[in-house]
Amino acid sequence: MFELGKCILVTNNDRAAGKWGDSVNHVFMMDTYEEVLKKARDLIHTGHKLLTHPQASSLKPNQTPYRTILLYGVQGSGEAEDVCLIEKALETYEKWNSIKKIPEYDEKTAYDYKTIDLSMIENVIPRL
Repeated sequence: MFELGKCILVTNNDRAAGKWGDSVNHVFMMDTYEEVLKKARDLIHTGHKLLTHPQASSLKPNQTPYRTILLYGVQGSGEAEDVCLIEKALETYEKWNSIKKIPEYDEKTAYDYKTIDLSMIENVIPRL
């Protein structure tokens, strides 16, 4: 249904970028979870299609520092559902981040969170 080579990966997870960067059309490597959401929002507003849910795990936005979002790189008119999803994800991020900021994790814990984020994308890509 979707060609991986036309997809865009927006991430702040170097493991996701390293694994899928050569397979997708473009990778936007961001610094923070919030920047990932905002870049995805900007792409959706230019008509790109959201292929993965921006809150695709049971982890709250202030628990994990990593997020990877896959979009389809065809510009057109933004779908209302995608716009609503990404805007709601940003609201949720801001709400949880105002309660408690994302902690600075040690290297091993950060690696574990990168693995969780990577597994979300690994489960989606074969189904494209």
